[in-house]
Amino acid sequence: MRSSIHARPGSPRHSLPAIQPGFTLLELMTTIMVAAVLAVLTIPMYSSYVRNQRVKTAAYDLVYALTLARGEALKRNAPVVVEASPDGWQFGWSVATTGGSPVTLHSHETPTFLDSNGDPTSYLTFTPANGNDVTYNGSGRLTAPVATFTIASASGSTAEIPPRCVAIDLSGMPRSTSSTAGACP
Repeated sequence: MRSSIHARPGSPRHSLPAIQPGFTLLELMTTIMVAAVLAVLTIPMYSSYVRNQRVKTAAYDLVYALTLARGEALKRNAPVVVEASPDGWQFGWSVATTGGSPVTLHSHETPTFLDSNGDPTSYLTFTPANGNDVTYNGSGRLTAPVATFTIASASGSTAEIPPRCVAIDLSGMPRSTSSTAGACP
């Protein structure tokens, strides 16, 4: 006797209704509602996270530029300057040799955004203000004392997004720390 793969008419297997894969409208709407609630709850936390990361990244980039300038000044036994963008530190900086034939060693430009008036704006605020350059002499020390850089988010509270402090010690080495007081010393 041959066995057949197909069920014979009248057998219990033949009388079962076919199951169709898919979602019901109720399941789909429930899933969309859960996703919408999660999005509403997480978007404010995510935007705070992004602003905090911008502050950290800018502080680490500035520390890198200062460390590069110090190392190049020592290597070349000549002055090297970290200079703010013409619009201010929040729009970037460059590291270059000074004197005879200036050479740009590193250029860091942050994206420039335009506000409603068409003026450049930034997500960050830097202190000290415009015009403060940092110059290392051939021994790797600063030619003039520099106040601590305070890097903060242009929006949000300092309790929510603590500013970062970039300080340069007496030997010329920069370091970045988080400010728990809301301002740098």
